[in-house]
Amino acid sequence: MTTPLSLSLGPTAAGSAAVVELARRVADTGFASAWASEVAGPDAFSILGAVAATTDLPLGLAVAPAQTRTAFALAMTAMSLSDLTDGHFSMGIGASSPPLVERFGGVPWDRPLTHLREVATALKPVLAGERSSLDGEFVGMGGYRYPAPGPTPVPLFLGSLNQQSLRLCGELADGLCLNQFGPHHLADMLAEVRAGAAAAGRDLPDDFPVMARLFVCVTDDVPAARTAIRTTFAPYIATPGYNRFYSWMGYEDTAARIADAAGAGDREAMVAAFTDDVVDDLFVVGDVDTVVARIGDYVDAGVTIPALEALAPTMDGTESMLRAIASAWA
Repeated sequence: MTTPLSLSLGPTAAGSAAVVELARRVADTGFASAWASEVAGPDAFSILGAVAATTDLPLGLAVAPAQTRTAFALAMTAMSLSDLTDGHFSMGIGASSPPLVERFGGVPWDRPLTHLREVATALKPVLAGERSSLDGEFVGMGGYRYPAPGPTPVPLFLGSLNQQSLRLCGELADGLCLNQFGPHHLADMLAEVRAGAAAAGRDLPDDFPVMARLFVCVTDDVPAARTAIRTTFAPYIATPGYNRFYSWMGYEDTAARIADAAGAGDREAMVAAFTDDVVDDLFVVGDVDTVVARIGDYVDAGVTIPALEALAPTMDGTESMLRAIASAWA
């Protein structure tokens, strides 16, 4: 395989130090980069700073909520990480979800795509080493320029879960972040990205970066793995953004049933509505050969940065799984 694998540094019950240690342990296995994610903790930027201090891996963020930090704070942090990695950092932002933005962050869930657009617009000049000014509806940036001569430009990626945000990615971003989709969905997604670029007068390269977080599980007990995935990810599908995303991908019945069960507070029904065929479409589960072949399907479809998040109950199991996949891929 010519496309190198990357590593996804997702949250774990083992704690932040374990995530950093995992990156250090597997840095010698051929992974091309490491990408942190952020939900409700740990803070992704703290993880990336610690990884930058312990490995030479290029780093990325996929993604941070655009609403819960100011554009000023996001710009400073991105430029600092670019400096720490000698210019090998990619910044990713997205619109997130109401529980994170409104309930936890205390920020109104108001026109999230407009908010995302304004944050991206404010960030881009700073990430290019230039001064940025914006007086937007949600975002203000008063002539800020990063004071140190950090490595630039820092690529800006957008996490996208619908047609509008995919088009916004094509209009403004240097790369796309995705997760929980099948290889057969990517052509339609990239068509939306290119439509957004064309409307903005941009000409995207054929190898426009597509980072995909691929949830992988090497196992000889596929039914048990499916059950764990349904239990973990059904609540994601209950949130408005993911629910619309699943419906747009063609899983209208699954999305509707999970939303109804969530509205009734019936977690068991939510999990039951997440059927095996949908799990098999969107997650990468099986023996190592099956997993490697499925990753290849994503790459063949157009994923340029396949970032693996291993679904294992322990850090040792995660490391073993990642090493087995990397060895088979190589």
